[in-house]
Amino acid sequence: MTFLPSGSGALVFIAFEGQDADASEAASSLVKDLIESWRLGDSEILDTDGFYEFRFSEPEIVRDETGRATIAWPGIEVHRGQHLGTPVTVIQGHEPGLKWREFLSLILSEVTAEDCVVLLGGLHAEVPHTRPLPVVANTEDAVLAADLKIDVNGYAGPIGILGLLGVECDRRGLRAINLWVGVPDYLTDSPSPKAELALASAVEKYTGLEIDIPILEEESRAWELGADELVALNPHLVELLKGLEQLNDSTELPEASGDAIAAEFERYLRKRGRER
Repeated sequence: MTFLPSGSGALVFIAFEGQDADASEAASSLVKDLIESWRLGDSEILDTDGFYEFRFSEPEIVRDETGRATIAWPGIEVHRGQHLGTPVTVIQGHEPGLKWREFLSLILSEVTAEDCVVLLGGLHAEVPHTRPLPVVANTEDAVLAADLKIDVNGYAGPIGILGLLGVECDRRGLRAINLWVGVPDYLTDSPSPKAELALASAVEKYTGLEIDIPILEEESRAWELGADELVALNPHLVELLKGLEQLNDSTELPEASGDAIAAEFERYLRKRGRER
């Protein structure tokens, strides 16, 4: 079974830029590439004034080819179109800092009862860059979990905006799944094409829709080579990587499966809750 809407519904992808949901820009990079690759030309900018603390979501100066400056304010964009006959909506932008309840209502006002929602995220975890990066798939909907052969989300504790959206979708009777990719926590300073590629593969697996972004394969290999060079310069990282590879390659340990990323996610969220 694939996760696709029936009738007049759309497949809705939601991802946010920010430290809580977008490790190494895996999720935000993927949805931006989907907008371009699938030519989702029907777009609008939502009215998000009041949802951001500019100390954390800073406006940016953008210059055109003549050097003329404009200001890019943090916000949310909605892009619509079709891919292979399936209506597609992408909701992407900056995660909010304020008024989360109102923000949830604003985002879900763009979703109809016939839609299927895919929430995309990335988190830093104890995984080696030399192995396929794992993706956790789960949902709040037990029936949907059984149909797709994914886990029912059993997490309880502090949560970010994507987690809240998953719960609110379920409360409103909307079909939604969560896809989270694990990114090596010792490589935190740069975007990870390999993580984006892992998320793209998971989207293909659960929706059946082809994602054709050829440059991702090349960029993923280049990223892994760069990570190899970085690790080789640091004896501590060399030993850390060996240990992570051994855990990953052991089929008898939970670290060899998505369970490790799910556990890492829960540990991260609880730590985040204590730090607030």
